[in-house]
Amino acid sequence: MATSNLQQYTIADFLEWHRKKQLKLNPDFQRRSVWTQAAKSYLIDTILRNYPIPKIYIRSRIDLRTKKSYREVVDGQQRLRAIIEFADDKLILGSRAKEFRGYRYSTLSEDIQEHFLSYTVAVELLINASDEEVLEIFSRLNSYNVRLNDAELRHAEFQGDFKWAVHDTSMQWGKDLWERFSILSMRQRVRMLDDSLMAEMFGVILEGVTDGGQRNIRKLYVKYDKDFPNKEETILKVNEVIEFIVRNLSLALDGPISRSPHFLMLYAAVAHALFGIPQGKMGERMPARSSHALSNISMVIENLGYLSQILESDEPPSEAYLKEFWMASSGTTQRIASRRKRFPVYFRALLPQRL
Repeated sequence: MATSNLQQYTIADFLEWHRKKQLKLNPDFQRRSVWTQAAKSYLIDTILRNYPIPKIYIRSRIDLRTKKSYREVVDGQQRLRAIIEFADDKLILGSRAKEFRGYRYSTLSEDIQEHFLSYTVAVELLINASDEEVLEIFSRLNSYNVRLNDAELRHAEFQGDFKWAVHDTSMQWGKDLWERFSILSMRQRVRMLDDSLMAEMFGVILEGVTDGGQRNIRKLYVKYDKDFPNKEETILKVNEVIEFIVRNLSLALDGPISRSPHFLMLYAAVAHALFGIPQGKMGERMPARSSHALSNISMVIENLGYLSQILESDEPPSEAYLKEFWMASSGTTQRIASRRKRFPVYFRALLPQRL
């Protein structure tokens, strides 16, 4: 019967085993496709910043012919391949490594090289485990795992500029947006739902107001994964809208408008006021831009406060367009049918006149 021990080994240990041919990367247990340069760079960047990486599973075996022991990696091969490739100076770090971009191992300072080599990796050492026992171990581990949601699956699947722009911007605004205004709970952020909302915010800039929902968010990742035109301009616009809201409209985010479905429409309205957004799927409901939008912040906050009262009310208001807004906000808010009725009201709230 197999036993297992949790051990800690440094990267220098793995490199020594590799050099002595005592480390085997068994392709039979390969469970993922080969990593891209972006994924490799992100791993090395994680190590250089001393963040933890998932533990690696190694089976300890004996070669009966040579009578020598060796270590067979059964899970974590891509991580170790990237580490070895970087240590052998065969990997140039890409943009995912931020300030380390363009570096090889040999071009790092000696202090950083030493940190890299001494970085410890958690290893579950499987002793005398057969193939069947290894498969059983993985089966049991997977049975305890929480099933990945759509946002987590996208984060694992896509490695292009769009995914990283969304993720980095979401992380950048964590404290000043998600946390400060409770737009998303920490539990939701742990499950990467902040990336989902941020992806829709990018989508507003790129394509206007369209259908929401996880399936349509995925379409954005698919469309812009390989080619993300105007990336820097899009990021600047997203940040400009968020910064404007945080700086000028924070008083309006103390209530239902801070909930993600409503915040997204406010975000879209502000973006349209600042520089215009594509028509998307708004059709004839798309409001025309006005130079007067956002010219009177006090009135905007008053209007948004009134919308908050409507959202919290059990009865709809008497005005037809606000009644339509109330009803659309009470149902499924991801559908374009709802957004066509809600987005124009948020834009109207930005004008210097009472709703």
